Formats: sequence, structure tokens, C-alpha cells
Amino acid sequence: MDLFEKCENVDSKDELIEFIKALRHDLQVNPEEWENLSLAAFLEAMESWMEDTTDMGYLADQPEWKSLAAILYMGKIYE
Repeated sequence: MDLFEKCENVDSKDELIEFIKALRHDLQVNPEEWENLSLAAFLEAMESWMEDTTDMGYLADQPEWKSLAAILYMGKIYE
């Protein structure tokens, strides 16, 4: 299962923890696939994605666990 599929399947605190571990591992083994390598760039991408995203089921007033996973995942890839 790739990272995006894992992101889509996060429904609990424990699954979010596992997703964060997978995200960290992916950074270690596939840094060339990451758009944002510094913490500052990663956080800026998360912020930008949240500002730019219209409701796609991720950013509700009461977000689900997978919403947090999606925000972290977008820190990896969003420009």
C-alpha cells in the first residue's frame, strides 16, 4: 500500500501514528520523491494546502483522523 492509500485509511489514533511512522520512513528511503525536505518547507506546504483546499471531505469543522494524515501527507508533496 502506498502512502496516499495509507493516508486514506487512517481512522484512529493508532493508524495515524502508523501513518506518521510510514511518512518518516518514506522520507528516509525516498527523499528524492519529497517536494519539501526542510521542516520549514514542509510546514509551509501543509499551511498552503489547507488554505487552498476546498472541502474534499478532509477539512471539516470536526476533522477525522484521516484529515490529519492528509495534512501531513500534503506537507510532503504540495508546492
